[in-house]
Amino acid sequence: MWRLQDSGDESVTIYLAAHPSEQVLQRISQLVVLLRRSLGDWLTDVVPSYCSVTIYYDLLRCDGPTVAARLSSLMETFEAELSADTTGTVASSEREVELPVYYGREVAPDLERVADFAGLKVEDVIRLHADTEFRVYALGFRPGFAYMGETPEPLQVPRLETPRRSVPRGAVAIAGPQAAVYPCVSPGGWNLIGRCPIALFDRSENPPRVILQVGDRVRFKPVDKKTFLKLGGVMDE
Repeated sequence: MWRLQDSGDESVTIYLAAHPSEQVLQRISQLVVLLRRSLGDWLTDVVPSYCSVTIYYDLLRCDGPTVAARLSSLMETFEAELSADTTGTVASSEREVELPVYYGREVAPDLERVADFAGLKVEDVIRLHADTEFRVYALGFRPGFAYMGETPEPLQVPRLETPRRSVPRGAVAIAGPQAAVYPCVSPGGWNLIGRCPIALFDRSENPPRVILQVGDRVRFKPVDKKTFLKLGGVMDE
């Protein structure tokens, strides 16, 4: 059962579940489409997450009680449509994204440790990671940083006890059941197993370009060093 809660002077959050799942993510992706289509100029932003969607609204165009009433009406319609939709045709923002990854040891300082943890060869770790279809559940930490799940159980290595002060842009990382690609140079405590040459966030565009969105299905495609560099990858940053 969904619930509505104020989350700021200009925002309200719709909670759809207590725990994340594929079904909850599907509902969130569909709800985001409905909100953007239905609220129009009232909206300043819609931020989906693991089990919720936060709506930011323009106080010059509406107020909290008006937004809450409108959202309650939309949710009743949304839930009714989902109940009646037995074919899965309710619109969502789901996409398929393929990201190239160079798994070379010089850009993957934790790859061998992950292999030891999993009791696998390095080649098997790469294959298992690349064979997995990940789902983007949330965006946060840094612009363009996408939290993805589910990392295969053998590779669910804990975070580092001591985070690195600097993780390179494009670092492909895993921690527990989650996976991510660092969109910029930043501190980080996840295990680094490769590097992606594609810029996931570009602030030079207006609005800034963000490659990954909540609901996306993501696959990692292994590439060699030559291809990695040709695609714009850098070895040190």
